[in-house]
Amino acid sequence: MTRAALDPEIAAFLDRIERIRSDLPPSDHPTMQQVRQQAEYVRSRLRSAPPHPTIRVEEYVLPGISPALRIRVYIPPGPAGGMLAYLHGGGWALFSLDTHDALMREYAWRSGGIVVGLDYALAPEHVFPVALEQIVEALKMLRGSEIFPEQAGLPLCVGGDSAGGNLALCAALSLRDQGETGCVSGLLLTYGVFDSVFGRSSFDLYDGSDYMLTKQEMETFWAVYCPDEAMRTSPQVAPLRAALQGLPSVSMTIATHDVLVDENMLMVEQLRQAGVDVVWTVYPGTTHSFIEAFDMAEVAQRAVLDQSRWLRLIWSGRTDGLA
Repeated sequence: MTRAALDPEIAAFLDRIERIRSDLPPSDHPTMQQVRQQAEYVRSRLRSAPPHPTIRVEEYVLPGISPALRIRVYIPPGPAGGMLAYLHGGGWALFSLDTHDALMREYAWRSGGIVVGLDYALAPEHVFPVALEQIVEALKMLRGSEIFPEQAGLPLCVGGDSAGGNLALCAALSLRDQGETGCVSGLLLTYGVFDSVFGRSSFDLYDGSDYMLTKQEMETFWAVYCPDEAMRTSPQVAPLRAALQGLPSVSMTIATHDVLVDENMLMVEQLRQAGVDVVWTVYPGTTHSFIEAFDMAEVAQRAVLDQSRWLRLIWSGRTDGLA
């Protein structure tokens, strides 16, 4: 085991996931559908009940988007300060609104904003750029008055973890290139996937199941999401290679023991060089997926509180407290 350097509560969270996985029958060569079912099972067993039952939850299918895009809306008590469109992680191929339901409830509760989870199309059934195009169109609808006329004008942030962070940033770049610079007010990026290179040192240092995400898994995720190898270096899919000028404010949440830590730190530097307002926090002793332990580990709860504070500042139009 190599978990000695991890936060003890994060290590316990990972142990809990392993115990739940041990309930599943072994499979040497699972299909993607089987991997999805296993991932859904594990997340469903982490909690006995969803947190914050006073949050109102509604579901819709957005019109005019193909393939059809389902959204789940989390509405906290009281007037909302803004809106967060959230994109779950899972290597563009796994997870769902259900796996991230508890986290989205937590964001709504802590930030006081409306959280909208987007059930984007998964690979390999739908490869790049299908999910990205769905998300871009959905963000335009959410920012306007087409879906929630009573919420028209609320500032909109876009967030996501892992592959969801990739989609959030790529969607913001696409909107910028389309001239929709006022659509998104901020980007909440949690240990995002920003490049298709696997040779950086963090892929050697933190490769293995003890750190939640492996190099082999990342190679598989890229292969199913973007089968065209030449396209994987395009800035449309690997935003570390993009011109980043003109983006809205960015908050980055980074895990220390993560194969993606190097590309996250490079993204911080490139955002700064591009003149983008960016704040970032590296949480010691954490791994990929640690944010999901928000009610099991103090460091994860602190990260969600930090993110929620940042969202409130962005929604209020303030930038003086971002640093």
